[in-house]
Amino acid sequence: MQTIDKHFRNLAKAAFQRHGFASEQVVAQWAAIVGPAVAMICAPEKIKWPRGYAEGSSLSGGTLVVCAAAGLALELQYETPRIIERVNQYLGYGAITALKIIQGNQPVRLPKTPPKPMKPEAIKAWNQEFDDIADQDLKAALGRLARFAAPNGPKPAFSTGANRVLSPSPNSSRKTL
Repeated sequence: MQTIDKHFRNLAKAAFQRHGFASEQVVAQWAAIVGPAVAMICAPEKIKWPRGYAEGSSLSGGTLVVCAAAGLALELQYETPRIIERVNQYLGYGAITALKIIQGNQPVRLPKTPPKPMKPEAIKAWNQEFDDIADQDLKAALGRLARFAAPNGPKPAFSTGANRVLSPSPNSSRKTL
């Protein structure tokens, strides 16, 4: 039995080589290579190799072109030496000597944060709130919503307390008829 991954690698290899990537792993492992903070604001586009590069020769002197999110190119420029060092460390030799940053519509990817775990007493309180619901799918959906919206449990309904304007307090100096 063969995996589809094997066939995909063979098909994608030509496309990656057309953009200068000797290995598709630079693109696939970008976040692991440069770190999550840098990977959130940029992505590799291609590697430009110097003229005269032969197919079998040692790949060196390349320029890595990365696309940065709009407005974050200057911040990325400060990270240039570290990015070059990390990519060369990943490749195992000094393939990259320069970094070119282009601004594009690269969206800033926010890190995924796991939801806060609900306390057992909050789970119990929400289960009591949902006891009247007969539809199990609706009950499960409301439970998932509750986990994100109010992980500490249900809150009492909003109340303003006693209406002090309409009913005078016993210590009032206002005369009643």
